[in-house]
Amino acid sequence: MITRIAVLGSANFIKRLRSFEHELPSIKMDYYTYNIPSDAKDIVSIIKPCDAVFFSGSFPFYYAQESVLKLPIPSFYLKQDESVITTTLLSLSFTHPTAIHKLSIDIIDPASAMSVLEDIGQFNETPFLMKIDTSFDLEEIVAFHTNLQKNGSSLLAITSIHAVYQRLRDNGLSVVRMIDPKSSIIKGLEDTKSLALLFKSQSAKIAIGYIQTSKSQAISEDKVKQIAAAIQANTVKEADNLYSLFSTQGNVEEALNNNSMINSWLSSSSSPIKIAFGYGKTVIEATQNAKDALSYTTDNTAYLLTDSKELLGPFPNSNRQVELKNSDPLLVQIAKQTTLSPANLSKVVKFSRLRKSTEFTAYDLEVYLQVSRRTTERILKKLTDHGYAQIIGEEMTFHQGRPRDIYELNFPSYS
Repeated sequence: MITRIAVLGSANFIKRLRSFEHELPSIKMDYYTYNIPSDAKDIVSIIKPCDAVFFSGSFPFYYAQESVLKLPIPSFYLKQDESVITTTLLSLSFTHPTAIHKLSIDIIDPASAMSVLEDIGQFNETPFLMKIDTSFDLEEIVAFHTNLQKNGSSLLAITSIHAVYQRLRDNGLSVVRMIDPKSSIIKGLEDTKSLALLFKSQSAKIAIGYIQTSKSQAISEDKVKQIAAAIQANTVKEADNLYSLFSTQGNVEEALNNNSMINSWLSSSSSPIKIAFGYGKTVIEATQNAKDALSYTTDNTAYLLTDSKELLGPFPNSNRQVELKNSDPLLVQIAKQTTLSPANLSKVVKFSRLRKSTEFTAYDLEVYLQVSRRTTERILKKLTDHGYAQIIGEEMTFHQGRPRDIYELNFPSYS
């Protein structure tokens, strides 16, 4: 199984990673380049559907943290440890032989540099060290290295930040980048892949739900279809006033995190309804947890009981209103080019967010949209004709007939 990872890094980092990406055949990487780490915040909102996000360092991750929290997928960043210092100093001994005390270094953890120097027996050699953190000032770091070289105290700058490297080079100063070992980058990507697979396995846990009204009121089948489509669930009619739902933890979590969706389930019902969900490692466990959660619900509320017996609710838990217009410039552009209605495009985006795989068939989208196959195929044709979706394979069916095309969206859907 291929894991798709969005990689955010400097131009130099991405160029280097491309040189050995073939050593990671089970990972497909989409590259996003920033000029300065703070650019990462805006880049996160334009990444295309993937399984996880990998940042080339702690700085871009920090700046993008607020955006990362909104993603329905996990993220990971490459940490600067002692192996980075060791590799960089070893490289310098061959390419730029320089006395330790003539180096200026900006670094996240100066203690790690001193520890490496002690390990290699350089007890009396101390470079000029500048501790940097996520609130660093670019001009301040450039000035640190510049002043030391201009007054002759330092002969070579080592920087952790691509933008600083570029500025010092443009100013004619001697500078090298901190080197992330190839083995550390590969391990970071493998860890990101493991995180993505773990996230998928957690999201695939069984979720059982119940929709209930008072005994004198029957539940609208349209209402049941609406809720089932939103969490990609199968339904069973237990009684006129009770339906059970069979879905996954990931689909239910995404829905419960969307207050406007929960409000639409509850507010448009002709009679008060109760909704409950339970998670579990088995159907029996999830069913019992859903029944227990149902006992806590009151009219027009929803509750969830997790497999660790944590009761969450009532949902919805805020008064956010439904956004009736699309203000994202990119989605407005897509709607105009494809002539898709904002409503249909918005539904496709929500479908992408709900799925824990970047791949889907026309049937998957049809079930979610609750429209005809013809309508679904028209939507997909408009998207593929304009490059916003692509066919990446075929799925054989158990019945006679043509294989189903497998699609993948090709535009940001996490913003």
